[in-house]
Amino acid sequence: MLIAEKITIFITAWIIVMLFVTGDSNFEVFIILIFIGLLIAKEFTDRFTTEQIKLRMNIFIGAFLVIFVAAVVKKIMPFVHV
Repeated sequence: MLIAEKITIFITAWIIVMLFVTGDSNFEVFIILIFIGLLIAKEFTDRFTTEQIKLRMNIFIGAFLVIFVAAVVKKIMPFVHV
């Protein structure tokens, strides 16, 4: 089994577990937990992956980082008085 397939299986399993853990909870929490799973997968597999796989993972991490920042800004905005 290729390393890319193992990473895909891990991330899929992580998403399913986080879906059950968060349940009917906040959607932002679910997205943030997926982001954490992507970062964990990236760190554990960095030495064993090719540059192409690293680039693909970085694209996903970047997308979830944007979503994470949007969720944080959404939570902070009611407290900011300009």
